[in-house]
Amino acid sequence: MPLEDAVGHIRPKTPLPLRQLFIVSLLQGAEPLTSSIIFPFVNQAVRESGITGGDETKTGYYAGAIESIFFVAECLTVVYWGRLSDRIGRKPVMLIGLMGLAISMITFGLSKSYWLLFLSRFIQGMSNGNMGMAKNIIAEITDESNIADAFACLPLIWSIGGTVGPIIGGTLSNPSTSYPSSVFATWPLFINHPYLLPCMVAAIYSLVSLTVGLLWLDESHPGLVSREKQLTGDDFESSVYPTSVPHDEPPVDVPSESTPLLPPSPSSTTVSLPSSISSSTTISQSSKALLSVPSIRFSIINLAFLAFADQSCQVILPLFFSTPTSLYGLALRPYAIGVTLGIFGILNGSIQVYVLGWLTRRFGSTKVYQWGFAGLLGAFSMYIAVGEAVRIRGEVDTVVWGLVVVLLAFFSQYYMSWGSIYPILVSTSPTPSTLATITALGQIATSTMRSVSPSFASSLFAFSMQMREYYRDGKHHPSGGGNVGLVGWLAGNVVYFALLAVVCAGIWMSGKLPRSRVGSN
Repeated sequence: MPLEDAVGHIRPKTPLPLRQLFIVSLLQGAEPLTSSIIFPFVNQAVRESGITGGDETKTGYYAGAIESIFFVAECLTVVYWGRLSDRIGRKPVMLIGLMGLAISMITFGLSKSYWLLFLSRFIQGMSNGNMGMAKNIIAEITDESNIADAFACLPLIWSIGGTVGPIIGGTLSNPSTSYPSSVFATWPLFINHPYLLPCMVAAIYSLVSLTVGLLWLDESHPGLVSREKQLTGDDFESSVYPTSVPHDEPPVDVPSESTPLLPPSPSSTTVSLPSSISSSTTISQSSKALLSVPSIRFSIINLAFLAFADQSCQVILPLFFSTPTSLYGLALRPYAIGVTLGIFGILNGSIQVYVLGWLTRRFGSTKVYQWGFAGLLGAFSMYIAVGEAVRIRGEVDTVVWGLVVVLLAFFSQYYMSWGSIYPILVSTSPTPSTLATITALGQIATSTMRSVSPSFASSLFAFSMQMREYYRDGKHHPSGGGNVGLVGWLAGNVVYFALLAVVCAGIWMSGKLPRSRVGSN
């Protein structure tokens, strides 16, 4: 739907700053790539470090700690990266983080000690704490008419990075034994450090992104850009809004420290800046003051619900795919899982780019988020349906695969929540000076949930599988016979019912989101 400015004139949609958007997307891609690339080999790396003492039951504990510490470190540092970017700019902070990421990935690949693996992963998380800047930059180089299309790129980035990362980690680990002897078997470096090669690929990606950002990424912080334009005598407006409105349209006011980041539409609720926020407040004081604003607080709470449910869904998917059919899983090999997720990643990314922006402009970010988040109800319900189909049919046939397609369709639906929640969060910022802190608080929420939900979901999944085996074998009944019954069915699906309860709470919480300033009027 067309947008109107403050005096009622129809504002044409501003073309996307594609060059800058591509560069930001390239830099943002380092986060999902580096967070997921270790998944195929982290368990073996932990075993080989000797920390478990040969006790296989301890492997999951130590590997889980390495996986979680990434998001814990990201959570602990994201606010400080945001505050630093307010002082020195978005661009330097992005580049510093990419350099730290490249170094820590190489260190991880060279590590033989568990604690060095742990420390390297912690530094990776610290370096990724700056990735909240990508959302700041997207908000600052777009306006109300095109911000939805810009944020539609975020799910695509995560889909590609989260799919490519495990593929690289799995295919490039142990290259001295996985590839012809003439290639790597004669290289002591790769013989002694079997996981260095995939880590090098991730480090090279970070360095390439750093180089591209150094050469071509433009600074977007409104205050810094304003001062630079004043020194050079250029027009500030053209740097913040890359494509100006036609000359016969009224000029758009330039954001200042006292004006909202996005111009409010007639139906939006004005956000007032708490009087306790000033340039001299500490990080904790300013964060507390911002969280006292209901629109900001509820946006971040909804972001936390989304991160928890999404990460749980992502953790369960490969477990479900690899579970034996005797426990009502699909029993797929790693290669088949990779191909399936790869095809889905490509299709899902295309859907996000071409559909999400249109939906947001048509219905508004809040309605699209609520609809997208509700897709998690379908996703967790389809896990149950697919499992039941495997149990009844006794094999993975075309009917089961048809249900898997429906399951992945619900995945694509809830992925749209990511591209619609961030415009809502951005629109709650009272002034440009608070944007970095607000997006940092959002990053803290997502990182915290991503550090907790894998253990929660995987533990409940394991318990559910134990219950399926217990009731399937008739161990609950002296006569045996495998009569599962209602109790057995509920116990075998307890992970899905628990997560459905979380989703229902999140749907209720989405009703407290502010009306979106982006999208329909």
